[in-house]
Amino acid sequence: MSRTPRLALVAAIMVLVANGALAMSSVWQNNRVFIVFADTSDPQVEAQTSALLAHRDEIADRDMVAIAVIGDDVKTIYGEAPAGMDANALRARYQVEAGSSFTALLIGKDGGVKWREQRPADPGELFALIDTMPMRRQEMKQSSGG
Repeated sequence: MSRTPRLALVAAIMVLVANGALAMSSVWQNNRVFIVFADTSDPQVEAQTSALLAHRDEIADRDMVAIAVIGDDVKTIYGEAPAGMDANALRARYQVEAGSSFTALLIGKDGGVKWREQRPADPGELFALIDTMPMRRQEMKQSSGG
């Protein structure tokens, strides 16, 4: 492969990664993002999805979006995730190897990883953690009129 096609390929990959990062940065500004990474049909994904969806009101109250990265697909579990998210860009950003075991992350509104485990999250555990975050405490104070 000559130098020009290689440079074009590298540029195209950089654009795809940047687009995925931009899409995610817009989500972080207004939401806490829960991401599940798994290889293919890991039963833990279904268990995690069911556990989260049983608590829709609590998820909505905490401004959460939940997505699953399964193989090369990015699927929304809950909320409004931006279109065009790239599985490889998300894996690279959060250092999750393709084909690795189940990994779950909670991303705060500031874009930082707040929780990372290789097991499904108990929704109560996530909610308790979120409720200790300064932004969430401020939200709760504002919603109670104080």
